[in-house]
Amino acid sequence: MYGANMQAMDWSDVHYCLAVIQEGSVTAAAKKLGVNHTTVSRRISALEKTLHASLFDRSTSGWSVTPVGESILPNLEQMQEAASAIERSVHADRKDLNGTLRITALDVCIQRILLPGLKAFSEKYPSIHVELLASEEALDLSVHAADIAFRTTNNPPPNVVGKKIADFNYGVYATKSAWEDYMAGRGDVGAISWMLDGKAIPEWLRQSYPDMPIRYRSNSLNVIYDLVRQGSGFAEIPCSLGNSDPDLIKIPAQGVMEPMGFWLLTNLDLRTTARIRIFRDFMLDYLQPIVERFESQSAL
Repeated sequence: MYGANMQAMDWSDVHYCLAVIQEGSVTAAAKKLGVNHTTVSRRISALEKTLHASLFDRSTSGWSVTPVGESILPNLEQMQEAASAIERSVHADRKDLNGTLRITALDVCIQRILLPGLKAFSEKYPSIHVELLASEEALDLSVHAADIAFRTTNNPPPNVVGKKIADFNYGVYATKSAWEDYMAGRGDVGAISWMLDGKAIPEWLRQSYPDMPIRYRSNSLNVIYDLVRQGSGFAEIPCSLGNSDPDLIKIPAQGVMEPMGFWLLTNLDLRTTARIRIFRDFMLDYLQPIVERFESQSAL
């Protein structure tokens, strides 16, 4: 191993290796990186060839880290952090208003809150190109999965800075006909559940409607909202959505999710980047009346 040609080491190979260790399998690492699993295997083999050492034991049951792999893991993690810090510093030093902004938010947030402001921003700053990542999962800002994140959370992750724009309440909603069918014992009214909260049975369902079956699960708030609107069942959604829809009613429920903060977040090292600072200030001003309207609807 000590005879390895370190100048020939490709940082991206280290990135693939760490992904397998952190995700627990080649398949999971490939999914996270957005590549084929054979690409992950090939890049790790290239790293092992460079180091003249085996980093993983391969078997039909999966891959496991070798003692050599374990011994160099802290060094690989330091390399990853150093490379990320260099990239962040380079981006932070760019003082022009050109380039690309990668923005991530829930699909329903983009559609109902952000789109008008994004259009106005692009008209004012046409040299800044916007990439919209409609994702229900919290992308890692520390490794530049996105530059700006709009997220509902009460615990923003470390290494980010941001501003809480609003607080959103939650409630359980249904169409009037679905509620009436349930109360009269007609039909087979079911629940619609969120897939990413880690709970097999939502707390509101467990406490308030324990005998109701779950008919649908989705990782998209937009899909859940549409399912409720078409009368497919009961679901927990933001009150700003439910109260603003004349086709929905808020139904009695205990164990509803606590109010959540709505945040604009960015990486700590990018907070002074010109295009990010301009976007943040612009959107905070533009969104204020929109968010105030949503907050008032949320409080009904």
